[in-house]
Formats: sequence, structure tokens, C-alpha cells
Amino acid sequence: MKKELIKNYINKLTKQNIIDYLSHECITASNEEIDIIYNSIKNDTDELLNSEPISYMQRHNIILNKQLMLKIVEKYNEYKKFIE
Repeated sequence: MKKELIKNYINKLTKQNIIDYLSHECITASNEEIDIIYNSIKNDTDELLNSEPISYMQRHNIILNKQLMLKIVEKYNEYKKFIE
């Protein structure tokens, strides 16, 4: 049930949502990094919900700036209790 709610949210997610969130968190990201995040979320939802962010990034050779990567891991750890 929880994963279905997340998937419904992701279906409505836009790049602008990601840009706004990063801005709110005072994190810089290049247009390429935003595209990577957006495409990963949109195309690999199930895999992302069932794996750790670092292992996902390693499997897909995703390279992000350190601040951005740390924020992704931090938020994943903060919210993973809601997806289990």
C-alpha cells in the first residue's frame, strides 16, 4: 500500500519539483544531475524502493556532486521507514 502511494506521487513528479526541493534544501545541482535524478526516479521506481541509494548509484554508474549524494542518502535513511 505504501509503495503504491509513493508510485502515485512519482507519476506526478516533475523536474521542477526536484529543482524546488533542492533549492529549499540549499543544495546545488547541475541540469545534468537533475536529469539523472528525475530519470532514475521515473524509470527505476521499483528498484529505488527496494535498494539502498549508494548501491543503486554504483550499479548504474551514477555520479553526483558530494553534497547532493549525501543529501539523497540522508533523506533516504530518514524516510525509508515509511516505505517498509
